[in-house]
Amino acid sequence: MLSQLLPMLAITFTVFMLFFIFMGIGYMVSKKPLRGSCGGVVKLMGNEKCSYCGDDPNKCDSLIAEQQENALKAAQLGKSV
Repeated sequence: MLSQLLPMLAITFTVFMLFFIFMGIGYMVSKKPLRGSCGGVVKLMGNEKCSYCGDDPNKCDSLIAEQQENALKAAQLGKSV
């Protein structure tokens, strides 16, 4: 039984590590953090209003733009965020 379990665990661990490596490479290339959809799962469960963005899909983008603008202002002042 152990001889069957070890190769399966090794393959599973390798697949998970590859996913993490590819997610890291994707983050370094795009410089955007991973984020979920606005209310995707919530709407499936029956709740119509997204508690994070208030059903405004542009709000997520505007929050990211605002954070980038604040980081740029802080960098101009010589401070880190």
